[in-house]
Amino acid sequence: MTEKYLRSRQRRGRWFHTYRRFNKEISLEVHGLEPSDPRVKAAYWVEHAKWEHSPPEAVTPAKGTFAWALAAYQSGNWKWLNEYKESTKKSRKAIFKRYKEQQGKRLLTQISPQAIESALYAKGGHGAVNEYKALKPVFEHAKRLGFIRINPMADIELDKPTPKELPTADADDISAFIGQWEIGTVQRLIFDLALYTGAARVDLAHIGRHNIKNGMLKFDRQKTGVTSYVPLTHELRAVIARTPDISPTFILSKHGKPYAVESIGNMFREAAIEAGMTARLHGLRKAFCVYWAEQGKTVHQIAAMAGHVTLKEVERYTRAADREQIVRLIIQGA
Repeated sequence: MTEKYLRSRQRRGRWFHTYRRFNKEISLEVHGLEPSDPRVKAAYWVEHAKWEHSPPEAVTPAKGTFAWALAAYQSGNWKWLNEYKESTKKSRKAIFKRYKEQQGKRLLTQISPQAIESALYAKGGHGAVNEYKALKPVFEHAKRLGFIRINPMADIELDKPTPKELPTADADDISAFIGQWEIGTVQRLIFDLALYTGAARVDLAHIGRHNIKNGMLKFDRQKTGVTSYVPLTHELRAVIARTPDISPTFILSKHGKPYAVESIGNMFREAAIEAGMTARLHGLRKAFCVYWAEQGKTVHQIAAMAGHVTLKEVERYTRAADREQIVRLIIQGA
């Protein structure tokens, strides 16, 4: 990143740093520091973020406040800018907005570990875990820049809630959906692709013929970045053959455009409810793993197909009842 509008000048042996744009020169309030000091860059990116992303009347947060730390993190943290998925950024921005409104004017040096831990403990559950994951890197960024001595969240431990096990789509679920939604409907296409590819909702919204390579459907999972290698079975080929030859994705709206991830999830949930199906899209992903387990594939092979990060996920998914009937219905469904 280039500090295009940064002006650093030395006067009488002391450095002065400003943000100069549109004939305006604004003090960055980090005078006396060497131009290479990371705190100078942080101050620059806070001011730059205001000019780039905020209304003209917006005021730069006071240096050293929590709002200031948020701006420094979102405008200058390499991992936030380059590695986080857009879905993760979206959810964390909502958390940042709430905390900025409530605690934005507080000085970083006045925020104690006890205060943060009490707030998270009072919230509890998955909400507390999500806030912990969002806020801890913000304080760590401020610490590494030298604005605080320690990260107040460094030693905080949460009571993590037990993950809720989502149901596997069983034989009754698969049969009910197939009976309710005919081939040719978007709902059935979502169902079939989820069942025969094991793709998650976010991946279903993006995969298409461009992912077919060397006799397989190959795509990188949006959630983890792990590559899935899905065999082009007879059933999957039949589903793909019913989609348009020239299109960016398999699943298209009536206007010929890809659906948003949320739209696919909402559409399938409503279709599943109408069919009387207990499981949702993630349950079809589990059924995909069950199918291949019954075909004699190893845990490692199934992990490669489904794009799992750990083998424990696959082992958990393939513990399902009525496996024989699930497999029979998957084959008949095409």
